[in-house]
Formats: sequence, C-alpha cells, structure tokens
Amino acid sequence: MQRGHQQDAEEFLGFLLDGLHEECVHVMRTSSANSASDMANLIDVPTSPVSDAASDVGSASGKENGWLEVGPKQKQAVTRSSGIVTTNSPVTKIFGGNLRSELRVPGLKDSVTLEHYQPLQLDIGASNVHNIVDALKGLTRSEALHGDFKSPKGPNVTATKQVFIETVPPVLILHLKRFQYDNTGGTQKIWKKVGYPLELEIPKEVFPRQKRSVYAHGGLPKYRLIAVVYHHGKNASGGHYTVDVRRQDGREWIRLDDTVIKRVRSEDVAEGGSEEDPKVLAAALESQRRDSPSSGNVFSAIEDEEAAGDEDGWRQANGSGKKWSNVVNGTPRPKSRSEKSSAKDNKVAYLLFYQRI
Repeated sequence: MQRGHQQDAEEFLGFLLDGLHEECVHVMRTSSANSASDMANLIDVPTSPVSDAASDVGSASGKENGWLEVGPKQKQAVTRSSGIVTTNSPVTKIFGGNLRSELRVPGLKDSVTLEHYQPLQLDIGASNVHNIVDALKGLTRSEALHGDFKSPKGPNVTATKQVFIETVPPVLILHLKRFQYDNTGGTQKIWKKVGYPLELEIPKEVFPRQKRSVYAHGGLPKYRLIAVVYHHGKNASGGHYTVDVRRQDGREWIRLDDTVIKRVRSEDVAEGGSEEDPKVLAAALESQRRDSPSSGNVFSAIEDEEAAGDEDGWRQANGSGKKWSNVVNGTPRPKSRSEKSSAKDNKVAYLLFYQRI
C-alpha cells in the first residue's frame, strides 16, 4: 500500500485484507517447510516439496478440466474453479466465501464455476432494489444467453446463466456499488438510500437447490450488523468516509469521524439503514444544495448537529427505547424530513460488515 494511492474505502480494504492474507500464507508455508526439514534431518532422508497443509481447496493443477458433480435427481454437472484461493489463511476463512455460477445449455451437462468473493459485491442501481435483501436476490437473477454453445441441438440455442451463493463466511462484508459510469465515461454516485437491518437472515433464494435442503433443516444463516462505512459527498471523485462500529460486548455503538470518536445509539445506526422514498430523498438533496454554503467545510454542519445532540446518545445503545436489533430483515421507518436538511443528508452506507450468529 502507498500513501494516497488507495482513495476508495473498498479498494483500501481489499489491499489490506490481501496483504494480511499473503503475510499469513508466507508464515504458514515457512513454518510448514521448517517442520518438514527438521523431520527429514531426524530420519536422514532428502527433503521434498511440501504441500500446503492449510489448503482446504487444494492445488489448481488437475482441476483445470473440472470435476463431475452429481446434484438432485442424479443430475450431473461439470464443475470448475475460477479465482478460488488455493491456500486458505485466517483472513480468507473469516471474510471469504464462494459464488456458484451455473450455465445450462440444452443438450449439454450443466457447467458450474466456483468463484471466490471477498467482499460480496451488490448492485443497487435497479429501481426494484430498496434494501440489501432485494440486492441479494438480484444477484441470483437468471440471465438468458444466446449463441453457439456447441450443443448437439444446434448452433443457435438459448442458454441460462444463474449465480448463487455457495458458501457464506463468519464475517460477511457487503459492498454496495454506489459508483457507476455514465454515457460520457464519467463516474456518478448512486444517491438512493438502501435499507439494511441490524439483524440479517440470508434469503433462501440466493442459495443453490442442494444448499436449500440443508438449510431447511438447520435454519438459514443469520448475521448481526457490526460495522457500517458511510460515504459523504456529492460525487464519486471526492468525499469523506465515516464509520459506525458495534463494540465487542454488543451493548453500544461507536462513531469514528477522523479524530472525532463518540458513542451513538443503535437507533441512529438503524435509522441510517431505513428505506427512503426516492421523491423524499430528491427533495432533501435539492434543499441541501440550496442551504449549503458555496465554500468552506461542507461537513461542519455534521459536527454542529452532533454537538447539539442531547446526552441520550451517550447511553448504552441497547439500554432503552425500541429494540431495533429484534427486527430481522426489516428496516425502520425513516425519520420525518420536516426539520431542516443538512450536510448529513450526504451520508449513505457504502460497506456493511455482518457477523454470523
């Protein structure tokens, strides 16, 4: 990592986790090689290359042509790996999972590709995506493909491609893709508010059929929100990041804004994850543009507004009031917009961290 080169929070997170993963792998390989060398010296035999004992997936060699998978109703599929980490580390075991891409071509065996994710990228631009559950379901929406797939049924057949979540990690990181390219080649920020719950149950629709039957008996994976990274700013080329973090004891939340650290209520974090009417959001943004000064610190209003808050924000997050954490896959109703908008309206969730419970 170089100072000033990773300007995006998600990009920086990727560099950080990759760096930690590589360091862990280096230590594990060095330790494994040293142990093998010591053992060889004891029995006086030449050393040989040591396979990585920490790998759960195994070497990619021998798997390039895929392997045969038998699914429900004895249906066969050719499975391949793409981008799967060949050496697992504590980092990949905590934060990483696998996606399953299924390609169905008439007349051919299904083709399955497994791909590693860390974090899970979610498109939120579609008009029917109002919360992260919608975004997760959108990830697995089937797609029709047309072309020559070398099928015995002819050169022009319609294939179906669908992506599922094969495995979920202990800590699930969701990246809300808020920046997209426009027709001019520039980058635009997706402003809309996307709802996220304090407790999330992964919907069954995102899992492949064989996984659904397993979860039908043991229950679907459930997660508790432990951190939210927000992006402040009018456009994608600049802005400011803040984060809300749940303490390890789970009793309260901490807000970090550069050097400013303060306690916040769980209700404040939940309100940030409420869904919002697009018309209300557009009106709030227009009002904010009129009221904001043309120069100066655009985030000063955040500090002023927070400084004026009462001492309720310093109480333990779950000590009193409505228990937002009891709402699974639900989002609280947004606060009234009757009060004057401020620069705080620029804040939208960008990265969500969920811990499995």
